[in-house]
Amino acid sequence: MNIYEAIINFFRINKDSTLEEESDNLEDRMQIDTLKEKGFHYNPELEQWERVWTVATLDSAERSKEVYKKEGDKWKVIMYGNTGEVFFEH
Repeated sequence: MNIYEAIINFFRINKDSTLEEESDNLEDRMQIDTLKEKGFHYNPELEQWERVWTVATLDSAERSKEVYKKEGDKWKVIMYGNTGEVFFEH
């Protein structure tokens, strides 16, 4: 496999993984479209949509990870702090 085939396979795999999360359910498709518009990316390993926030502090920065995950028929929102602790869940 040459470098071009590897690149094409990489994007094909990632595209297929994202499509696996998409649903025939109209509400789910609308939720996924909204997440994509807001800059979320699908993590196929954890089966969740996520984005990272970075906030400047006086002497460095802190990061938070915002996660949307489908559990049953409900969407769950989880916010993780700079050290990985959950500080918000809904």
